[in-house]
Amino acid sequence: MKSISYDIDPGGDVELILKKPNKQNIVPESPTFHGNPVDPESPKPPCLGRYQVFSELYPDGENENPDVEVRVRVSSRHLTFASRTFRAMIEGTWKEGNSSSRPIRQISAENWDAFALAIVLDSIHGRHHEIPTQITDGLLTRIATIVDYCECRQAMHFNYEVWAHGKTLPSKLCNAALLWLHVSWVFHDENRFRIAARLFVRFSIGAYDFETHGLPVSGVLEALDSLEQHMIDEDGCDYFKDPDCTAIVLGILVRERHMITNLDPPLDAPFDGCSLHKILRRISRFRTPMLPHNDLDQPHEKDDDEEEHPCTIQGRLMPVLKEIEKAVDDVRLAALQS
Repeated sequence: MKSISYDIDPGGDVELILKKPNKQNIVPESPTFHGNPVDPESPKPPCLGRYQVFSELYPDGENENPDVEVRVRVSSRHLTFASRTFRAMIEGTWKEGNSSSRPIRQISAENWDAFALAIVLDSIHGRHHEIPTQITDGLLTRIATIVDYCECRQAMHFNYEVWAHGKTLPSKLCNAALLWLHVSWVFHDENRFRIAARLFVRFSIGAYDFETHGLPVSGVLEALDSLEQHMIDEDGCDYFKDPDCTAIVLGILVRERHMITNLDPPLDAPFDGCSLHKILRRISRFRTPMLPHNDLDQPHEKDDDEEEHPCTIQGRLMPVLKEIEKAVDDVRLAALQS
């Protein structure tokens, strides 16, 4: 088998052997995602300067990567200082660290991107010169995957700030949004995580795309059921105490509630196949009736404060809808990592 050598510390006491390089598939495939106009893997990252040694691992066209392993000479002192994972391998009894009588200790890894691994190890050893200042979202994600495994975020913080500066996150749910969700999670980037997370909270359709545990979708349906029972029991609307108003809105509510429960896919727990955005949009489009106590002979869509009129279904659900919007806006990285 051919071997590529990359010496970060020529006198180092650790040799990291990367087997089956560039075999890790990090780009998600989901037919439910919107089309991504920019492939996060394109263009292929150029291996320039000292990284040119890895160029043969990134062939043009459809050719497979050659059967090769990468051997990187590094310092155990730098690894143990920057990475909890490497510290456990070198100082502990992990199987990744193969003890031997030789002065050079070997650590093996598989599938990682060779270019990404070299960048991470260079940064750990303080070799920032020639580390590229602009990289693709795909390469950044591969770096984040290694950083997450090695637990060396602090050693990569400066590089991440340089790479992320000026990056524009997707404005809709797509593959690139998922990559940024992972990257921002690994690097504890609160602002970018909130942007990516909100896309998934609003537009994900559940387990097909993203975990929906804790989403307030069920609160919407429970509120509809509660509202229906309340309207059956009430003597008249709260606005004018008009029983005809209640009867009209109740009829619309029963009809819309029936239509919601018969959607395809059905709107049942755990709500896979339907996004929070779709549910809220459907509620916002419930019919606004011609109420009998309207002097202007027009539907009461908004009150004087531009709020939904309290006699409409939307107006009656306003406290619940505001609570859901607040839950979406309050998505925080720190809270999820605690």
